[in-house]
Amino acid sequence: MRKRFHGLTEGATLQGTDINRRRLLHGAGLVAGALVLGARWGAAAPQKRRSGREAHAVTAWVQIAPDSSVTLIASQSEMGQGTTTTLAAALADELYLSPERVAIAFAPFAPAYRDPVYNWMFTGNSQSTSSFYDVMRKMGAAAREMLIAAAATRLHVPADRLTMRDGIIHASGTRRTLRLGEIAAAAAQLPIPAAPALRADPPSAGRSVARWDIPGKVEGSAVFGIDVTVPDMLLAAVRSAPRFGGRLTQYDAAAIKTKPGVVALVEVPGGLAVVAKTYWQARSALYSAALGFSDDGATLDSGTGLPTLYADKLKTGPFFSHKAVGDLAKAREGAALKLDAVYQIPFQAHATMEPMNCTAEVRNDACEIWAPLQGVEMVQNVAAQVTGLPLEKITVHRTLIGGGFGRRLLADFVKQTLIIAKAVGRPVKLIWSREEDMQHDFYRPGMLHAISGALDQGGSVTALAHRVVSPSHMLYIIPRGFLPPMADWSDPAAPPEKIDTMAVEGLLDLPYDIPNQSIDQHRLELDVPVSVWRTTGHGPNNFVLESFIDELAMAAKADPLTFRRVLLAKNARARKLLNLAAEKAGWDSPPPAGRARGIALASAFGGLVANVAELSVTDNLVKVHRIVAAVDCGRTIDPDIAEGNILGGVVWGLSAMRTEMTFNKGAAQLANFDGFTPLHLSETPPCEVHFVDSGEKLGGTGELGPVPLHAAVCNAIFAATGKRIRALPLERSGFSFA
Repeated sequence: MRKRFHGLTEGATLQGTDINRRRLLHGAGLVAGALVLGARWGAAAPQKRRSGREAHAVTAWVQIAPDSSVTLIASQSEMGQGTTTTLAAALADELYLSPERVAIAFAPFAPAYRDPVYNWMFTGNSQSTSSFYDVMRKMGAAAREMLIAAAATRLHVPADRLTMRDGIIHASGTRRTLRLGEIAAAAAQLPIPAAPALRADPPSAGRSVARWDIPGKVEGSAVFGIDVTVPDMLLAAVRSAPRFGGRLTQYDAAAIKTKPGVVALVEVPGGLAVVAKTYWQARSALYSAALGFSDDGATLDSGTGLPTLYADKLKTGPFFSHKAVGDLAKAREGAALKLDAVYQIPFQAHATMEPMNCTAEVRNDACEIWAPLQGVEMVQNVAAQVTGLPLEKITVHRTLIGGGFGRRLLADFVKQTLIIAKAVGRPVKLIWSREEDMQHDFYRPGMLHAISGALDQGGSVTALAHRVVSPSHMLYIIPRGFLPPMADWSDPAAPPEKIDTMAVEGLLDLPYDIPNQSIDQHRLELDVPVSVWRTTGHGPNNFVLESFIDELAMAAKADPLTFRRVLLAKNARARKLLNLAAEKAGWDSPPPAGRARGIALASAFGGLVANVAELSVTDNLVKVHRIVAAVDCGRTIDPDIAEGNILGGVVWGLSAMRTEMTFNKGAAQLANFDGFTPLHLSETPPCEVHFVDSGEKLGGTGELGPVPLHAAVCNAIFAATGKRIRALPLERSGFSFA
């Protein structure tokens, strides 16, 4: 067990990556478009990778230049979660290099870089480390064995007499050496080892490695999408219809073209883009223009809570059954006590710090895109649709990402840029204004839960039933009629609910032993776009589940911790973690005067996390004094990076307790951070993070941290006030943060 403490204020199998296939691992042709972020960690000035004839691809993941510099061709995007640092360190270990000797280049689209679970090239779902850590070790080991074999031939010595260290291959008993750059070309021609031997003691595993991306972010040289410049580039701003589904009806083109710097006007679906020599010229001309939009489009209203459509569908359905275990009716009939509740989850905007942006050039024979992206493969496919070019003529360059949270899995902003660049015949960088970004998001959907439970005479939970009304989280990522090839999606006639289970994730496989369960979903059709959002379904569903578990504990007159321990009698791993959180929070001792504690547990993203929140409430103002988190993600590969993800998740989770997006006649009502206010630094409570290495399968931490936080805080509010929070944000229930 490792303890991490921060006081922030004063107070798999390699499915799809078979290493026997040269076409997948030998990637000289795959990396020509990679954006290299410095030859060493911390050197963040970008440059295009030089010709593949100069830097040899020993595998699709490993490039070695004549000067012996090594570059990881990273399949995963970097949005602050530290994944690329961890993967580069894993590769470096197997090449007997220190991690800072490995540079990072983001891979363009190629099948080699698809996630081995989903067979799709993307970054999200807290899967980067769990999907690719072991892959990186195998790729590094394969490259090492290929380099050793090539060196053995060159030096005329047996391979077992060669060792590798610090980029040099040594022949034992002699002074003969070869640098990696001298042998990389020959190594790249050798067969790929089917089962390369991994190091028994990878030195970076379990210790913190310096983040390669931090120095550039601190001193300002780090390149995000919004920083990209290419020769002959123009800048563009866009305005879309306020109502989703609305149309642009009128504008004075001649008047707009008289504005300083304006080069062109381009209509995009639902809106207008102004192209100019500078962004401010484009934005000023656009926002001073009188644009007319149609009155049709979306009709969703949610100003005072979820639309009435949710409550109507909760009564009438129809419902799809995701799970039915035991005899729920019989359990409820024989129950000593039955409890029912309805919980509301609000719509949320992603509100990334870096608004949507993209740079693109569309020529007759090729297309290049530079952007902060999570969904590389989706962008590749959208570009092919817009330009009519084959996939191999489209090159996607990824940059650092100033906030993803699932928003950048989508390609709407890229599509707009391609349309504009194609129309003007020059490279164009499109930057959304903050207002455009907030009001034309793909929001986390609002959800309505009806949950019921039953207790027997001894106070044990005998039944638990969920009814969930929720739109699809995945509709815009996996459009109707298209499914990426996945083994468990083999039936194309399967109902959407069976395929898109995010609305009920976290409920299907509970950590608790409850004999009778049912989970039903009504998939709601909305006329505003919704999609995945950090924690996806796990966060909202855990708030409902863990709040209701507390309700059942209160009904049974049991301590919430003791009540959960009983439910975890058959789950030693979860029980151990829950006990750790309680121990570190001092659960068995009374809290300081005027304070109360709440506890919650989550199983999500391949890991476990338990939170204890300690807070006080005065005149309905909530002051969070302390958060304790216990985390089991199987193995803690890099403690600092894992801790940072959990701490960031705590801040994210607390922020989401006071934010929501509302709609009026299909138009988003909040346009900037004055009405959608994340947690300020001065409001951030101290947070302790304790890690347990259970040895279980590796899980993710990027989205794990916030999952149980809402329930822990709301359970503490109940402990302090006797008032149950069944609707978020807190203002819906009459509370706010102090």
